[in-house]
Amino acid sequence: MDFSRLNPIRVVAGGAASLLLIISILFLPWYSLDENPQRLAEDTSSDVWLCGVGEYECTGFETFPILRWLLLLAALAPPILAWILIRGHRLSWAPGEMTMVTGFAAMVLIGYNGIIDRPGSGPAETGVNLDYGYWVAFISAIVIAGTGFTRSLESGERKTRKAPGTV
Repeated sequence: MDFSRLNPIRVVAGGAASLLLIISILFLPWYSLDENPQRLAEDTSSDVWLCGVGEYECTGFETFPILRWLLLLAALAPPILAWILIRGHRLSWAPGEMTMVTGFAAMVLIGYNGIIDRPGSGPAETGVNLDYGYWVAFISAIVIAGTGFTRSLESGERKTRKAPGTV
């Protein structure tokens, strides 16, 4: 195991981004609900309550049944990259590329579910606001992608391979 292969700045940035993404998904509020008249009038109906009846804040883990697991897996990308570098594993791609792709995928998924299409449908979608946990997760995904990108640039020139069946 050779720890000299790790860049200390990337280790700190990637580790902090991973930790913040996990904390954001599990504990920080992503969405907050307004007290609109329709929601208050239908106090017992769960159709207008995104976070649960009577709850005005919810985390990413509470909101998304499938996305939560994908984002938690994305948060594991920087520690896995560090493990690959420390152990000196041979890869068919530049080290950092999969971390970069994972970070970009997490960034797109988080961005879509907050900026383009907020959770809920019909009356539950009105009055849904982004909370600070959403932005922490979004920035963490950007940092994870940036960490992978800078590591893949450091690996130098890639050998171009010919397509199978060509001479």
